[in-house]
Amino acid sequence: MVLDDTFGHGFNSHRLHQFGRKLEPYLEYSLQRAMIRYYCSGFDPNNAFGHGLGDMFQAELKKTKSIVYIPGGSAKIEKVRNQYLPRFSKYFENVGIIFDEVTLITPDSSQLESQEKIKNADFIMLMGGNPFEQKKMCNNLGLLPLLKDYDGLMLGFSAGAMLMSKNIIITPCSDEYPDFRIEEGLNLDKLSIYPHSNTSSDVYPETLVVGDETYKRDDFITVAKKYGSFYLLQDNIRDDGFIDVSIIKSVNGDLEFYTENEGKIWNVNDKIMLIHPKQVKNKNINSFR
Repeated sequence: MVLDDTFGHGFNSHRLHQFGRKLEPYLEYSLQRAMIRYYCSGFDPNNAFGHGLGDMFQAELKKTKSIVYIPGGSAKIEKVRNQYLPRFSKYFENVGIIFDEVTLITPDSSQLESQEKIKNADFIMLMGGNPFEQKKMCNNLGLLPLLKDYDGLMLGFSAGAMLMSKNIIITPCSDEYPDFRIEEGLNLDKLSIYPHSNTSSDVYPETLVVGDETYKRDDFITVAKKYGSFYLLQDNIRDDGFIDVSIIKSVNGDLEFYTENEGKIWNVNDKIMLIHPKQVKNKNINSFR
């Protein structure tokens, strides 16, 4: 299957595609209950849900009464409240989704009220930031077991996707993260991800600088040998302005892989293997090209 040349809402980008299946079959999820979770690195800021992701949300959401946002710690609560929440509300509105109630959980939130919000949410979004601070906040509010048992639509990006993972993986990459640090995540789908592997090369470089962080290929392999394989995702801003995005979706534990533009997904084991856009064989994945 080759990338569709349909452009999304006027933005010069290929629509979101999965290996071997088009988006239409996901209408079946509106007819049955499914635990659906999205693991993301980031989004196209010009059109975050407009490349097909919003179509899937519409098919999967039973109701749009309530969405709950959980930030990546307390450091940027006001920025999340004043900038990110309005931005995401607009992203949803652009694809025809409007939630009646929007809740931002913070370290100062009521424990009981936060737990009730999680239980009754139609959509939960775990946001970016510091995954360890996010985990600590959720633990203090008694949310971790509720998130583990949540059977609605959940999306995590960056730190949020790391918290959803089997292991929260940090390698020595910056002043903020000078050492290896591996902790248990929610382990919702028996997979782990590492975000922001932003390179246009098919071969993962020995050293990759992304912003103020530096990732080393050998460090990832060291972690995989001890803790098991994991995936590298990206939200890569290219020189031509296009955004390469990769997403892993779990439906009742079965994994599906999606990309926008030239998005890439790698698997880390005893080496780092590009699994898209190479041909992949799996019960859920057919050859991409």
